[in-house]
Amino acid sequence: MKTVYSASRLETYRQCPQKFQFTYLEKVPSTIEGVESFMGSRVHEALEKLYSDLRFQKPVSLDTMLAHYRREWDAKWHPNIRIVRDGITPDDYFSIGQQCLSDYYARYNPFTQTRTLGVEYPVKLQLDEAGAYRMQGFVDRLSQPQQGVLWIHDYKTKGFFPTQRDLDEDRQLAYYQMAAQQLWPETKEVELIWHYLIYDYEFRSRRTPEALEALRCETIALIQEIEMATAFPPRESGLCAWCEYQAICPLFRHLHETAALTKSDYTQEAGVALVDRLAALQDEEAQKKQEMANVKEALLRYAQAKGVESVFSRQYKARIKLYDNIRFPGRDDPGRVLLEKTVKDSGRWEEVSSLDVFLLSKIVQGKTWGTALSDAVKKMGTSEKSPWIKVFPRERGNR
Repeated sequence: MKTVYSASRLETYRQCPQKFQFTYLEKVPSTIEGVESFMGSRVHEALEKLYSDLRFQKPVSLDTMLAHYRREWDAKWHPNIRIVRDGITPDDYFSIGQQCLSDYYARYNPFTQTRTLGVEYPVKLQLDEAGAYRMQGFVDRLSQPQQGVLWIHDYKTKGFFPTQRDLDEDRQLAYYQMAAQQLWPETKEVELIWHYLIYDYEFRSRRTPEALEALRCETIALIQEIEMATAFPPRESGLCAWCEYQAICPLFRHLHETAALTKSDYTQEAGVALVDRLAALQDEEAQKKQEMANVKEALLRYAQAKGVESVFSRQYKARIKLYDNIRFPGRDDPGRVLLEKTVKDSGRWEEVSSLDVFLLSKIVQGKTWGTALSDAVKKMGTSEKSPWIKVFPRERGNR
């Protein structure tokens, strides 16, 4: 049977293929739950109950809603809830969720803006005519402001405040719009609405048919990539701190394996010792490189002051040369765009496709590309003298 995908399943693969493998392919059980996720679930439940009761004409006061939130929080709290941020307590998170609900209630009471069609409404989406690629999901709330118009609501308790562009590119609610239009083809308009509850802020977005078609094609291609994949490598990001699979992830397993060691055993553990040794060697190497640069600079000044190109000791001689070089704008320099355009327009881009500025300097100085283009590109750089210094053993016979 073909896999039915969800927005979260696809997003997990985008964020980290290894987590996708643990979660959906190997179905590795985990009892760890992030406190942010726990708090978000309790807030969603309170809002779900609010709108469910309202559909049956049951009045719901703010106190009633907050009491429900408190009961569910206490009943479902468990010892494996993880708090990553230092100095933040469970009570702090409880208060954040409570404030989210209070602000929402104050903004939308008496909740008569639209007719609620469903809460946690299940939707299914067929991405192709044959039904080979399918998706499913749950809409936080589906409402109807007027005939032929649907509003798709999503509640967020994230601390991240998005830009309008972030949400105009959001995939999850766009999938829900595609599903809604398949379920109710007579729908004329769909508006996507995000409630960022921590900030008491509402964002809205609409999707054109062209944008939805591009997303449909992109999603089919992603599903094909997933189903053809034979390896699911870990991808490190800022989200790793909240991942429930750290203890078995190749990127963090060693950290967890050594966490319980005594101080003595920890410092003697082979991997720990090797990392410390390599770090020390890297520090020494960096110091030596800096020292070498300082000595070379001093040697260059000495040779220029003496008017010589070789400097001798009893066992070695140093050759000092200055060669012509052109320094071109780096990746972040203002002149970089014009430089790249000039090379691309000339049809020579493949020769320096990563714009190797050292190679470009050699090409321009040698006029490999012809005088006109070489001179045009040369004007975008800065001519300078670059030193070449190397030490050799002294030949026999030289005193």
